Amino acid sequence: MITAPEPALYWTLIALFASLVVGSIIRFIALRNAEQEKRQQRLASLRTWWMLAIAVSAGLLAGRLGICLLLTAASCLGWFEITRMFGVRAQDRAAIRAGYVLIVINYLLILLGSIPVFLVFLPLAAPIVVAVLLLLEDEPKGYIRSAGALLWGLMFLGYGVSHAAFLLILPETATGPLGPAGWFLFLVILTETDDIFQAIVGRLFGNHKRHRISPTISPNKTWEGFLGGMLVIVILAPLIAPWLTTLGQQAGPFSLSPALQAWVAPMLAAVLISFAGFFGDINMSAIKRDSGVKDSSKLLPGMGGIIDRVDSLTITAPVFVYFLSWWML
Repeated sequence: MITAPEPALYWTLIALFASLVVGSIIRFIALRNAEQEKRQQRLASLRTWWMLAIAVSAGLLAGRLGICLLLTAASCLGWFEITRMFGVRAQDRAAIRAGYVLIVINYLLILLGSIPVFLVFLPLAAPIVVAVLLLLEDEPKGYIRSAGALLWGLMFLGYGVSHAAFLLILPETATGPLGPAGWFLFLVILTETDDIFQAIVGRLFGNHKRHRISPTISPNKTWEGFLGGMLVIVILAPLIAPWLTTLGQQAGPFSLSPALQAWVAPMLAAVLISFAGFFGDINMSAIKRDSGVKDSSKLLPGMGGIIDRVDSLTITAPVFVYFLSWWML
């Protein structure tokens, strides 16, 4: 189901790559006198950003099919990583294999535009399938740990992430300068920008680590970083919203003037995305710490694994979707 992209999408992608070029130059300059290990790690991360930007751009240009394929791959790789992290039992293998099938069907429903079925399929099918396949193994020891871990992975890495693709078939996101692709880009840009600036501001102003938010789960997360990332995307959201979406052109649930709602809606979305991204991040951090691993894998040089890249999106995507359903009702 490949559809021709909106002409404005090409210019948007050009602008994004131009921003990436500028960011790359700044990083090269900043790393001139850095230690060799730090330099290698940061440059590896930069190369990965370029690969991800190319992959996302190709998906957007291929329309709904491209984004569904891209996120299906991300969810399946994330599923592979998380099932390796918590230590699978021999009795879990059938349920793990079934997890891949459930994830693929979940995205197939989006590709086919089946909104009502998508909304209930994975939340209902996952518990039933996982429970049946584990019970057929006739091994109660470790049952609840396996069932909980498998369901947690499917709901966040399958259902949560897939809401980003779900944006492409919502009636509320059918219009806009770039069509549905603009809403997807709006979510991804704000989610990733928030992640980046939480880290940057946290390093600049939170080195003393006295203001940690969750010192045991994620000791690098500080209030300075959290509020700094939120501030950046709250400013960014109303600036890019008119170029990517129609968010702010609707009256919404409040009686606001058109000029005010054009600012309030994107800024409120940004605040929700920032909170959701933070909890998505530390949710996966808690899983990694419980499993005794630092990164979910080494698939993405300089970044870790797929889970390390989509952790925030596991919650920002559904939160943004349901925010739109409320605001644009």
